[in-house]
Amino acid sequence: MLRLPRFALATLCALSLGAVSISAARAGNIPLDEPNPPHPKRAERGSDVGRIVWTTLMYLPNRLFDLTDVVRVQVRAGPGWALSARATRYLPLFVGDYTATWVGLPGPRGRARVPVPFGIESQRGFGIGPAFAAGGSQAPSYGAGEIGAGIHFYMIGFDVGFDVAELGDFFAGFACIDPEHDDF
Repeated sequence: MLRLPRFALATLCALSLGAVSISAARAGNIPLDEPNPPHPKRAERGSDVGRIVWTTLMYLPNRLFDLTDVVRVQVRAGPGWALSARATRYLPLFVGDYTATWVGLPGPRGRARVPVPFGIESQRGFGIGPAFAAGGSQAPSYGAGEIGAGIHFYMIGFDVGFDVAELGDFFAGFACIDPEHDDF
């Protein structure tokens, strides 16, 4: 029979438990930075006149959507518990397990789409930093410059955040500049 020192045995057990917890971690939805697909409306607008008309018609809706991208304020209802904090998308901290419906401002859209003020979220596990973060189809999608925190206890939770990159996108939008590529 193979005899291992107690320290070596304890280290192997700790590493195997750590590997299991890391593989089950879901600290937030950190999508890969992929370029947005070309917008079908933009492809159809071949002429300069068409682009000017489209930009004029969408100016106010785009400024409103850019403003809602700056802030995330959500109230969640559903079973579970969780604590989370994030200093940008690349430095998340999450511990907990919950599945809940939410209502409020969803935060950054990431691409040109209408922000829906309700949805379903689900996260579970432990994660710290981008190496441990794993996303799922119902995990929240945080912005690249979003700073925020969340708490979920028993049947109610809250998630708040402020995205400095989206604030810059909001102000740049007044000059029809779209650094986040989320305007229609």
